[in-house]
Formats: sequence, structure tokens, C-alpha cells
Amino acid sequence: MIKNIWWGDFTFEQQEKKSWSIGDRAIVLKRDNNEWNSWNVETNDENSNDVIVCEHSNLSISENVEIGRYLASNKSNTISITPQLADKSIIARPASPLNILAGETVQLFVSTPVWFCAKSSPEGKVLVDLPFWRPSDSWIGASTIDGQLCYAKYTSAKTNLEDLELRPHRAITPITVINNHHEALVINRINVPVNYLHLYNDENNQLWTSSISIEKENDSDGSDDLELLIDKKNTLYQ
Repeated sequence: MIKNIWWGDFTFEQQEKKSWSIGDRAIVLKRDNNEWNSWNVETNDENSNDVIVCEHSNLSISENVEIGRYLASNKSNTISITPQLADKSIIARPASPLNILAGETVQLFVSTPVWFCAKSSPEGKVLVDLPFWRPSDSWIGASTIDGQLCYAKYTSAKTNLEDLELRPHRAITPITVINNHHEALVINRINVPVNYLHLYNDENNQLWTSSISIEKENDSDGSDDLELLIDKKNTLYQ
């Protein structure tokens, strides 16, 4: 059960480094004289470990990791860290197709990546804005001209929340699917418009988005890439 919290306001002494790590994956920030530095230590394999926030005065970082330098005239010693949803839709691809029988309504739970956003405080100027693990770029639409650029991520789509692996660097989206069609609805992928959703955390610091719903009418075509309707009434996880 997720309990730790990795976001909030963090104060730095001069020359102090802090890291946010998940296994070998790490994002490092350092306060220097009139500037902030950052390092993005990437790994290929995503894991489900907690995000560990550590303070380091002499943290060793490989020379192969490029340093980011952010110059500032103010003497602020505080950085505000927030989780952010992706700036584009995410195409969630279940491990196997989902078959929703005619006339049935089901609720699914899918998880999508969140971004690590670091801003100077109190100015709110962005220093770092990147995902712990970046999903691949993709395209969804009727053709190569008519459509939109998005992200794609293979993910589980569970009907029971207890079966979904909880991860501190992912947000869970509840999706209600209503099949009013006279035939079964087969879903091979789901367009989740996270860039239009709100982000919340619950009492265990698990991240959630506002819920969305899909409704398949009897007179609609057989497309499995359904438009998602945002349920703006949902405030369960505020």
C-alpha cells in the first residue's frame, strides 16, 4: 500500500543535492550560487518501487549524465515538486482485448504515467518537467492526416481495483464503459485524454485522475477507438 509522499516544497542549502529515485532511476536537483542544477538518470526498465527522496551533499553522478543549468537572480532556496499528468492523450493498450457484452455496463481501472515537475518557489518558474518513464509517441485518428499525436503505453485494464498494481509514479483512471449496442463491444485500445483530466491523491498518497466514461450507442459503428466523455461531476478523490 502506497504511503510515502514525494511531492511538496523542498528547501535546499547552498551546494545541497536532493534526489528522487525509483531503484536506479533518479532525478537529482542541486542548489548553487544564483542557479539550480539538475540531472536525469534514466533506466530502460520500469519498476514499482517507492519514490525515495534523499538528501545528498556529495552524491556521485556519472559523467555521461548531462547537467541542466537554470540561472536565477533571486536567492530562493525552495523548490516546489508536483506530479503532473501528460500533456497529450495516452493510448492504453490492454494485454488482451476486452469484450463488453451487449447491454452491459462495466467499470475499468487503468494506470498512466505521471510527470515530475519542479518549479522555483514562490515564482513558479519551471526547471524540470519530465516523466519517470516516458511512454512512446503514437498517433490516433482516421488517417495520417486526420488525427492527433499522443502517447502509447501497454497497461493493465482491471475490473477489480485490488488486482491493479499500485505505483507511485502512475495515476489511476476509473473508466465506465456502457455498451448500448446489440453486439459485443471489443476494445483493443482506449484513448485516455489525461491532458483534460484533474489529478488527485487519496489518503494513501496514491494518485488518481477524475473519472471518464465511454458509451457505445446502438446506431454507432464498430470502431474500437471510442471517444471518451469526461465525467466532470466526479470528485471522489479530491
